[in-house]
Amino acid sequence: MPISPRQIRAARAMLDVKQRDLADAASVSLATLNNIEREVAAPRSRTLAAIERALATAGVEVSEDGLSEEVRLHRMARPASYDTLFASQRVLETISPRSLTQIRKILLFARRDQSSGMAPPPIRVCLLLEGSSRAILFDQVGFSAENGSRVAEVAGLLLAGFAFHADRLFYLDEILEDTTTAELRETVIRLRHRNWLKLQHPRDFFNLFDDWDGHLLDYARRPGHPMRDLVALLLRRRES
Repeated sequence: MPISPRQIRAARAMLDVKQRDLADAASVSLATLNNIEREVAAPRSRTLAAIERALATAGVEVSEDGLSEEVRLHRMARPASYDTLFASQRVLETISPRSLTQIRKILLFARRDQSSGMAPPPIRVCLLLEGSSRAILFDQVGFSAENGSRVAEVAGLLLAGFAFHADRLFYLDEILEDTTTAELRETVIRLRHRNWLKLQHPRDFFNLFDDWDGHLLDYARRPGHPMRDLVALLLRRRES
């Protein structure tokens, strides 16, 4: 069944977002959403689907079985995606200014990938996105700086991070053991209790496991590479 006006109101209350926020996230007009919530209009099914998708992206689950209905908010999530392209799209969607997650802090950290069977274990780049109502942990994804395409993915995430949340970026100055072996809640709690350092420049993080000046800056010389755009943004911020 399509999401109901009552469920939409309950979901907004859980997320503590305004009608404008949800309308923007779902790409519908504020007037349309207002009419739906006041039950003075018969919305199209695709409009309700867009609203439900926006809420689902923010961690809201709506269910109804004819006897009861439920609106739940998943306050922690750990996307089980090993596809870096899909995962990077999820991250970008979550940290977008239009996201209902309403980012408060972004933590970058590096971990060893014990599951690879390699010696020494490769290093994976991970993120913990702390929103106003939920936390999303991306530590099961193969983000890394192993080659140009992988560097491009991480540089793209940092580009969006510095563009939208420069004052909310943090990192850990140590390489962690494999965090994926612990339960989600335990891992998030442990990360929250570590010493978060303000990320002023990507080199501070990358130099933990790579060489910013001697290796990664080479990608900034390649036309069309996100690292080039990231470095250009940092230069503009420094000069402003």
